[in-house]
Amino acid sequence: MNEALGEMVEGGFEEFRDPLLKLKGVTPEFAALLKEAGYYTIESIATEVPHFLFQRIGERMGFSLDKAEALIRDARGKLDIRILSAKELYEEEVKRQTIPTGSKALDEILDGGIRTQEITEVCGSYACGKTELVYTTAVLAPKALGGGVLILDTEATLSVTRIRQIAKARELNPDEAIAHIHLRKVPSSPDLIATLETAHKFIKEKGIRYLAIDSFVSPFRREYPGRELLCPRQQKINYAIGLLIKLARAYDMAVLVTNQVQATPVAQYTTTRPEFMRPPIGGYVMAYGANNRIYLQETDKPNISIATLIDSSYLPRQSRTIRITERGIEDAG
Repeated sequence: MNEALGEMVEGGFEEFRDPLLKLKGVTPEFAALLKEAGYYTIESIATEVPHFLFQRIGERMGFSLDKAEALIRDARGKLDIRILSAKELYEEEVKRQTIPTGSKALDEILDGGIRTQEITEVCGSYACGKTELVYTTAVLAPKALGGGVLILDTEATLSVTRIRQIAKARELNPDEAIAHIHLRKVPSSPDLIATLETAHKFIKEKGIRYLAIDSFVSPFRREYPGRELLCPRQQKINYAIGLLIKLARAYDMAVLVTNQVQATPVAQYTTTRPEFMRPPIGGYVMAYGANNRIYLQETDKPNISIATLIDSSYLPRQSRTIRITERGIEDAG
């Protein structure tokens, strides 16, 4: 009796331990194969593209492109993905949360701050406050969203000491602040893409609500130099942005990416817009991928920058002045 009951419990709770077993035709062996390829959750399957799924699994265990399409359809059905009315969509939009940036002026032009289910890009030259914005929002995100933070560092410049300083200056417990923040160094574009491809399990287990990448385009810029490699570089950037969009929507996360700018050696500028004088790296792929783009422009005053919302899918272009202090990003006034 006890043995039979044990078998019933073992079998009945198997799918709760491994959600992939809820999908039609997925055996424990095939679930292990999916995990090996980075698919740990139903959401990770539902948001995938069939040919990418087939490309990563291959023909092992009789898998095919048709089976990839069927598996994705089943996963989407499990998540109850449906077409929304404009009213329903609006009700979902107003429920989205925001992370304060540390500057009320910057929050104002972003309609509250860094918003969940969106990609916010902050670009600018060195020492204008991009990384400081990452640190400040990382400290403020756990209270704002009620979850963890994941920072991916592509330039090996991340400073936990600085994060602690910001937390302490804002009268927060530094130890408690960094306890919610998870860090990973990703020195190459393949490492960055692999991290994003396999992030589903970690995000779900740790309750990550905020993902920041500093700097997003930097590894692609290093590894794909010259005009002859522009096409593959842009394809890789586009693929990585697609992964970010899927993660943001699947887990109701806010995503912030920093980006570098480049000089345009011309004799005379015909515009005063900073994004034309020193455009962000990544071209149109980055421009179309981000929901909101903030350009930080240094001034002749120490630690003072002008933040301009240069592009948004729903907000007007505006500028505000911010400063960098021991508290991170703050209003300049």
